[in-house]
Amino acid sequence: MKKYILLLAVMTILSCEDTLEQRFSDSVDAREAITDINSLKLATNGAYALLANPAHYNRSFVLFPEIMSDNAFIDAFDNTGRYLDFDNYTLTANNVRVNETWNMMSRIITTTSIVIREANKVSFPETVTEDVDQYIGEMYALRGLAFHNFQLLYAQPYNFTTDASHLGVPIPDFELLGNGANIQELARSTTANVYKQITNDLLEAINLMRVGTNPAKMDRNAAKALLARVYLHMQNWKEARDMAAAVIDNSGKKLLTREAYLASWAEDSNVETLFTISNKETDSTRKSSIGYFYLTYRDAFATDNFKDILSDTDIRKELYPTKDVVNLVKKFPRTVTKDDNIQVLRLSEMYLIKAEAHAQLNETVDAQQALDVIIQRADSNTIPPSTETGQALLDKILVERRKELAYEGFRLFDLTRYGITFNKFKQDTAPISIVAPSNKTILPIPIKEINVNPNIANQQNPGY
Repeated sequence: MKKYILLLAVMTILSCEDTLEQRFSDSVDAREAITDINSLKLATNGAYALLANPAHYNRSFVLFPEIMSDNAFIDAFDNTGRYLDFDNYTLTANNVRVNETWNMMSRIITTTSIVIREANKVSFPETVTEDVDQYIGEMYALRGLAFHNFQLLYAQPYNFTTDASHLGVPIPDFELLGNGANIQELARSTTANVYKQITNDLLEAINLMRVGTNPAKMDRNAAKALLARVYLHMQNWKEARDMAAAVIDNSGKKLLTREAYLASWAEDSNVETLFTISNKETDSTRKSSIGYFYLTYRDAFATDNFKDILSDTDIRKELYPTKDVVNLVKKFPRTVTKDDNIQVLRLSEMYLIKAEAHAQLNETVDAQQALDVIIQRADSNTIPPSTETGQALLDKILVERRKELAYEGFRLFDLTRYGITFNKFKQDTAPISIVAPSNKTILPIPIKEINVNPNIANQQNPGY
C-alpha cells in the first residue's frame, strides 16, 4: 500500500484549505511515498495531471496573457461573467481566478519537490537507474516550468530592475515540504533568485533525462526548449541562441508544412511538438476548457488589431474566421470531445527565439534567416527574404511572434519584457491605454495569502 501514499498526498494537496495551500502546505506526510519504480512512475503522473487544470494550462494561464494584451477581448454583450475583471483591467486581490492560479502553481511546485526529494532517498536497483533519472528529471523540468509561469504572472519581467532585485514569487524550503512540520510562511524571493532556481532545475533536468518519444512527457529536448525560453526572458541572448539552435538541430523535430498546419491543431501532437499537455475525453476539465471558452461559450474573440496583421495569403489567418462581426479563435477546435491537447513547446518558437537572440547579438543575417523560416512556412506568397536590420528587425520578429504564438499564452509577456505601451481593446468601449511599465500587467498577490502570511503581507504588488 505504501506506493499509493503519494497519490493520496497529491489528492490531499488539491483538497486542503486555501490558507494551507497558499502557504505551500507541508501538512502532507509523504516520507514513505516512493519505495520502488512503480510508485515513482505513479507520482510523476500525478504531477502532470496538475498541469491539465482550468487554473493552469487548460484555460487561465493561456487566456490571461491574451485578454490582458491587444490580442483578445471578452464578449461585452453575451458572456458567462468570467474573466471580466481581466478584460476591464479592474482586478483586485480577491479575484477568484487570481487565487486559483496562485494555488495551482504552488501545488505543482510542492508536488514535484516532494517527488524529487523522496525519490532521491530510495536505493533503486541498477537495472532501473535510467528510468529513475528520467522520472526525477521530469519533475525538475515541471518544477522549472511552474516557477517560470508563476513568475510571469505575479512579478514584473526579469529586466524590470537592472539586477533583477525586484520581488518575484516565493521559493519554499524543499526539505520541509510534506514533512508534517510547521506551515511555511514564505516571503517573496527576488526575481534573480527565482530565475536562478528555474535555470538550476532545468539544467538538472537536462542532465538526468534522455530523449523521449512521447510529447506528453518532458524529455531532454523539451527541457532545453524551455530553458531557451527562460534565457530569452533573462536577456541571456547567447545561451538563448545556443539552446534554441541545439533543439532545432538535434531534437529530430521538424516544422509542419503549410498544408498540414491547420489540421494539426485538432491533433494530439505533431512533428513539431516538443511538449504538450495531454487531455482525454474523460478528463474533468471538459466545459471548463480553453476551447470550450472560445468556441462554444464564445466568451472571447480575437481583436481586429491582431487579425489585420495577417495577410490574406497567410495560412494562420484561417484560424480566426469572422462570424457575426467577431473573430473566432480556432486553435483549440475539439469542442465536441472537449479534450484539446495544449501545445506548451513547439519547434516554431525555437526559430523565433533563435531569430530574436541573433538580432540582439547583431548577428543580422542569422536572425533574418531564422525569421524567414517561419514567415515563409506560413505565407503562400513568394515572400522576399528579410532585409531589415537593428530595431526594424527586432520589431519584425516581435510581430511574427505575435502571429505565430497567438492565443498560446505569450503576447502580454512579450509586451512587458520589452516595455511596450499598448492598447487593450474592448468590444463596446474605447481601448484602454496601458502605458509601460504598468503595475496592472501583473496579477495581485491573492488577498487570502496576504491575510494569513505575515511574511508576505507587506509585499503586495503596487497598485493593488
